[in-house]
Amino acid sequence: SLTFDADMSADYRVLHGNVKFRKDSMYMYCDSAYFYEKNNSLDAFGNIRMEQGDTLFIYGDVLFYDGKEQLARLRHNVRMINRNVTLYTDSLNYDMVENLGYYFVGGSIIDEKNELTSVYGEYSPSSKDAVFNYDVTLYNEDYTIYSDTLAYNTQSKISHLYGPSTIVSDSNTIVTTLGWYDTNRDHAMLLNRSQLIGDKKMLTGDTLYY
Repeated sequence: SLTFDADMSADYRVLHGNVKFRKDSMYMYCDSAYFYEKNNSLDAFGNIRMEQGDTLFIYGDVLFYDGKEQLARLRHNVRMINRNVTLYTDSLNYDMVENLGYYFVGGSIIDEKNELTSVYGEYSPSSKDAVFNYDVTLYNEDYTIYSDTLAYNTQSKISHLYGPSTIVSDSNTIVTTLGWYDTNRDHAMLLNRSQLIGDKKMLTGDTLYY
């Protein structure tokens, strides 16, 4: 159903029941919505689902879409699924121009190999690149990485560390400020006087390949 004020005292139209919008190749479904035709924006409520082809799905309870900036703001119980990658958060902004989703109040990204959590994070479904800032943790069954800034590609499974970082496993601890870690091959290149600390031994070097 579609309702609106005939005298246009309200600048929106009310849609209810199996609502569907399309923006280019992105489709959005919801239970009800306010559509602001003048600026091509909308507020959507209930069972929010955004779909782009068969590879990208975004879910949430509420959606606010800014037609001018082409920015979708999803709130509460948000999930973004891109093939084998799932992002969880309570507040997600999705930039439809840049094809980029980002959270800023805490969230996590999980693939078949690793689980990453942080205060701020962003993910690009097209490039598979993810960036994490503030209280970053990368966890899998072999080790845990703690960092303040970490970049990760969900396709290559390679993480890049920027700033003070600690890699902890059962056998040793690595302390570094710059380097990369191939989580598939379990290989790391560590720079800037990194340290490998084990049981009664410590190795320090400008460049360590581990």
